[in-house]
Amino acid sequence: MSEIFLHRGAGTAYLRPGATEASLDAWNVPAGAISLPREMTDRLIAIRSEHATWAYETGRAGAGRGTFADALRGGSSLSMWWCSLLYERHPKVTPELYDVYRLRALEMVMEERGAGGLVTDGLTPACNAALEAMCKARGWSFAKNNEAAPEKAQSRLRRVYNRTPAPLRAIARFAWWLWSVRRVVGSCRSLPPSPAPTGTITTYFPNIDVRKAEEGVFRSRYWESLHDALQDDAGAGNTPAVRWLFVLFPSPQGSLAKCCGFRDNFRKTRKSGVSFNYLEEFLTPGSILKSLVRYTRIAIMSAVFGKKIRSSFHFADSTLDLWPLLSGEYAESFRGWRCLERCLQQKGIENYVALSGRQRYWTFPLENCPWERMLTHAVHEAGAGTVYGAQHSTIRPTDFRYFDDPRTFSDPGTSTFQPDYVVGNGSAAVNQWADAGVPEARLRKAEALRYLYLAGSEPAPFTGTPGDLLVVTSFFRDETEAHLKLLAEALQAGLLGNFRVTVKPHPYLPVQERLSGLLHGRTEGLRFSTAPIADELACNPLVWASNSTTVALEAAIKGPPVMVMQPSGDFDLCPLQNIKELPRTSNLDDVRAALSSAAPLSLAPDYLLLDTSLTAWRNMLGLRHMGS
Repeated sequence: MSEIFLHRGAGTAYLRPGATEASLDAWNVPAGAISLPREMTDRLIAIRSEHATWAYETGRAGAGRGTFADALRGGSSLSMWWCSLLYERHPKVTPELYDVYRLRALEMVMEERGAGGLVTDGLTPACNAALEAMCKARGWSFAKNNEAAPEKAQSRLRRVYNRTPAPLRAIARFAWWLWSVRRVVGSCRSLPPSPAPTGTITTYFPNIDVRKAEEGVFRSRYWESLHDALQDDAGAGNTPAVRWLFVLFPSPQGSLAKCCGFRDNFRKTRKSGVSFNYLEEFLTPGSILKSLVRYTRIAIMSAVFGKKIRSSFHFADSTLDLWPLLSGEYAESFRGWRCLERCLQQKGIENYVALSGRQRYWTFPLENCPWERMLTHAVHEAGAGTVYGAQHSTIRPTDFRYFDDPRTFSDPGTSTFQPDYVVGNGSAAVNQWADAGVPEARLRKAEALRYLYLAGSEPAPFTGTPGDLLVVTSFFRDETEAHLKLLAEALQAGLLGNFRVTVKPHPYLPVQERLSGLLHGRTEGLRFSTAPIADELACNPLVWASNSTTVALEAAIKGPPVMVMQPSGDFDLCPLQNIKELPRTSNLDDVRAALSSAAPLSLAPDYLLLDTSLTAWRNMLGLRHMGS
């Protein structure tokens, strides 16, 4: 039986005769060697299904007189298990999932090849502990060399924070929240009346048109022309019958105090809706106290059942021990600030639902975040109307939040937190959900509000020799750093000498200073843009996008050729990852090849719904059509 030698990078110092080399992080490996990123990608859907099954079945597993989820209710009808990091499965919030998926792929490979042993080099203690338990359970030999440090470079303050017990971190963050959030947003004990029945849209705030906000007009980048449809429904000069519930989201558009000023102006003018509130406004002192009591109960129960739950930390057909990798998420979810924060959020949401009463509709930008489940559950518990979870961006196969176990839609213990309708913005999303088991009766399509600017305009003909290169970076710092480094190398190597290069950063992550440092201050000839992406795509440039940015999709629909960064040390979050002809870049050779082969991509006509009249949205929410 063969032995697998698993390492980081390209080192093979401990490769024994007859052993098979495997790389934990390299995509390109020697012939006969194993690339775990590639193996994981090939098996992604199968592992994702195992993961979703585990998240559901662990919550429904027996614990004493009830299920484990029951033990973590803390007096609420919605268990904190369904609102935990472990159930959420966010690949960016829980980066350890990248190790989970790669190591599960390794287990599959070893099983298929009949391997009898594993030697590791340069892996973290957590990875080694998970693999050692796996090998012991399967009767495989295990050895390790040169164990890596368990943490990336961190500040002293961050290291101290991470080593502080989760409850102490929670209390410290709670004190800061009282001062920096609760004190600033104020309180609300009632909602203004409306002459017409209202609907509620819950959305992140700000991400708005600031110029219009200064005029007292609320225009969210998440909802775009739906604002116009709401006004059409109300009639010219009337206040749209909609209540806006805001979820706090840090933004360079302004401090929380400034954003509260915008909110107050919206209330004063009543141009865009009946009410505008942060969910934290509905937390009374009594509600905050109840949230603290609930948090304490959950923290105690998580400690009581910790040993029992630990034994279930492996997928159904796997012996890979997930506890060394995910124990931090367990502590944070049930004893840390995440737990206390979500107890507070849930209470605020419940209070809002009670005050608002039955609504014509409830909708939000669907990402399967915990607050969405809290809101949906509260609405269903109160019988307060129909809930539409509406996709606002794109769905990647690697964004595990979007793919719940199908049983959650029918199980009475979980169906209350699932929207009545899961709304996709085109065939790309709806087909993925259908394949993942979302019931057909729960699926709907509605126009892609965020991308309607792409409708109706014919792209300029592609000549094969674009003169403009648009470099679009990401919201995520690690992706952007990898992209900027390769861009700097390409500029220094003279690969981009024939292009007019424009760099467009994500609005929340400026890059000019960092790129200047990589280029030793030589940024002459580079243009940095803050203009809308529609304006930058108008000249039909070659688009070079970071891994996860949705601009790659926008460009592909608009017509310009696209090339996208390969992921580095993370999941592939490219919105076009299933398009085989898409050029991917990770080194200078890739860049050369992509530049020489650049051509427009071909997508299905209904990949996104781009009906500017918003027929589907109007029908779904019961809004009057224009002219009716």
